[in-house]
Amino acid sequence: MPPKLTPVSPVTVPAETWRQLLRSLLREASYLPDPVARGYMHRYVLSRFRHYTNNPSFEERNDLWQRWRLRKTAIKGLSVLRRANEGYMKPLEKVLRMAYGRTGSRRRQLVLDLIARATPPSEPKPKCLEDLLAKSGMTEDWKPPEVVQDLLKAQLQQPLLQHLDAAPRLKDFEPVIPEKNAWARPVPHCRRRNIRKKWYSRVLANLLPPVPRRELGLLEGLMSGRLPWTPPKRRKAIVAAPAPPSEPKLDVDFLVDGPKKGQTFKPYAGGRPHVFTRRLMVRAWMRISTLIPRVLIIKEVGTGNSKHRFTWKRESATKTILPARKEMSAEVFEGVDSRGRLLADRPKQ
Repeated sequence: MPPKLTPVSPVTVPAETWRQLLRSLLREASYLPDPVARGYMHRYVLSRFRHYTNNPSFEERNDLWQRWRLRKTAIKGLSVLRRANEGYMKPLEKVLRMAYGRTGSRRRQLVLDLIARATPPSEPKPKCLEDLLAKSGMTEDWKPPEVVQDLLKAQLQQPLLQHLDAAPRLKDFEPVIPEKNAWARPVPHCRRRNIRKKWYSRVLANLLPPVPRRELGLLEGLMSGRLPWTPPKRRKAIVAAPAPPSEPKLDVDFLVDGPKKGQTFKPYAGGRPHVFTRRLMVRAWMRISTLIPRVLIIKEVGTGNSKHRFTWKRESATKTILPARKEMSAEVFEGVDSRGRLLADRPKQ
């Protein structure tokens, strides 16, 4: 007879592991060098944990595969925060883009708020972006909201977005629907509606909406130096005493592979840590500011409708100009007029 199999109890992630991950994430979020990023990441981490803590269906389902993926996502996010606090530029810029709504869930919420504010009171306001992609609303005379068209036009005129890898450049301002299909027949209405839905979904996924005025003013104040900024101070970690160097032994590994390789540049192949200074942070803030459109709302006389005008500000680093002595400038510009042209009486060399 085959041996009787005993049921194996499922292996679950203990509560202490989740508590340790939550504390580590909140601690690393408090060390971020940007005030907006500190507040956003603190709220984001708490909302993610509370979403699954206060979810009865998540506890009843007890999906071990889902719990393992959530734990892996939390560990990955902790690694991103740690590397950002260590001064690695790519993780730091990723955190800043999430905080200022250039990517992630906050970008989607800012797009939804922008469309909801521009929706007339007579029409129902969308509760989520999925409401904007409803099949019933995309008829033959459908057009996206006017605020989306204005923002898309302004975004297509900003070449730095593609240079900074902020969003893929949208080539088509409106959905391209062919007149006939592969069988030389008119394209059916369902196919035309799906083309509009796919195009609008791609547009909503690549829009860069404006941020609230408070955060924009805070960002501009940090860049200009009007608001004070100090580098974050981390809690000192307890470092164990280094082990004494051991004497080399003639073992099999030493005879086959030779001596061990010393310190190399391999750990810094994907970037290197930087010390947080004001100059470093100003450059990071300028890149974020370049990705944020400025909006001007113009109300039309008579109709009461609002027109949105979006502009993009290209930030540039201030150049340091050193004063020159008068005698030095006289030697440099000798024989040249005010426009930089050579004088006729200047001797040829």
